[in-house]
Amino acid sequence: MASRDGDIKLQLLSKLKGEEVRRVVAENVEYVKAFYTDGHKLYRKMHELGPHRYVVHQKQWVDGDVHVSYVENAWSLFKRGLIGIFHHVSTKYLQDYLDEFAFRYSHRDEKPRLMELVLQSC
Repeated sequence: MASRDGDIKLQLLSKLKGEEVRRVVAENVEYVKAFYTDGHKLYRKMHELGPHRYVVHQKQWVDGDVHVSYVENAWSLFKRGLIGIFHHVSTKYLQDYLDEFAFRYSHRDEKPRLMELVLQSC
């Protein structure tokens, strides 16, 4: 999940089903102007949580202000981090790695203060 202001939350799901996705989103989102997703069938009922617009990547990547490139950027950084830094992670600690990369991504514009932010969150 990502907000347009740059914060992101990455969460491991126990089941990859639409109802699980909606449950996790509902638990983590208080107010939203609109949900923007890709056209995957998992997101078909997101309109139940609020206005939902999506882009079908087989046809286009952006439709006006509808895109999910910020989420795709975060996943790209996460995958490169796993391959380049950690090489292997166990499922036992996967959520910890997701939390670390979400923190890094959400604070990417604050690099001079990053260590201070890490220490404050301990």
